[in-house]
Amino acid sequence: MKKLLTLAALAVVTATSVHATETKQWFNSATYTDQDRTFDNDALMLSSRYFFAPQQSSGVWDDYGYLDTDSNVGLSYYNDEYMNRFSFAGEGYFSKEVFVVGQVSDLGEIDDHYTYGVGYLYNDKLKLSVRRNESDLGADSTWLKAEYNHQLNDTDYLGVTIDTDDEMDNYTVSGRYFMHLDAERYISVDVSHHEIDLGSSDFSYNNALVNFYFNRNIAVGVGSYDSDLALQGKYFFNDSYYLTAEYVDRDAGEETSLKFVAQF
Repeated sequence: MKKLLTLAALAVVTATSVHATETKQWFNSATYTDQDRTFDNDALMLSSRYFFAPQQSSGVWDDYGYLDTDSNVGLSYYNDEYMNRFSFAGEGYFSKEVFVVGQVSDLGEIDDHYTYGVGYLYNDKLKLSVRRNESDLGADSTWLKAEYNHQLNDTDYLGVTIDTDDEMDNYTVSGRYFMHLDAERYISVDVSHHEIDLGSSDFSYNNALVNFYFNRNIAVGVGSYDSDLALQGKYFFNDSYYLTAEYVDRDAGEETSLKFVAQF
């Protein structure tokens, strides 16, 4: 809890007044998660992602459209009681349509787990990709991904993603609906269904989260993560800095997280 309060205090100090702009290229975040379970676990996640072209806001300061259609690179660091690793991910467009993807799950063990692939973007609406996941920790696999964005108007959209392995034993189907209500009020709805095959057993779960943006500065969300209650709150200091607090009442115990975002 002390770490959560420290992160919040740093966010308030950092979030000084800046000139507002509706486009960003560099997205950074720090997330601290406190898992109060039978075996307690604290986790810290740092991430930074840079786009080589400006990203246009959809109307709120944490949404920049459904599809990523520009070259980008990202680094992340994760640390908890059991692991400590740096990761890299990138997506590069050779033309307006053709792109490649790459990911290394642990830069300290590059040969152990990495992903590479190629994709095609059709008419800025349909994004298709195939990628190869190679790992010394388990079986190699090929994954297929389809993302579709239906733009309803300048702000509203409906996005759907299907991500599956080539045998369709493991897959995720997700969707997002974003809508401008009036003035500075917006609503977003995120849903997903997950199927996971562990070989000797398999399981599935569903997630859902609805966020209501009261104005430019405040948003409140409620939902369910695998049938567990999830509550979320966001406070935007300005277009460059904001905080997200989340509480999940899981069967195994409570989970609380605080995320600070800086975007430029």
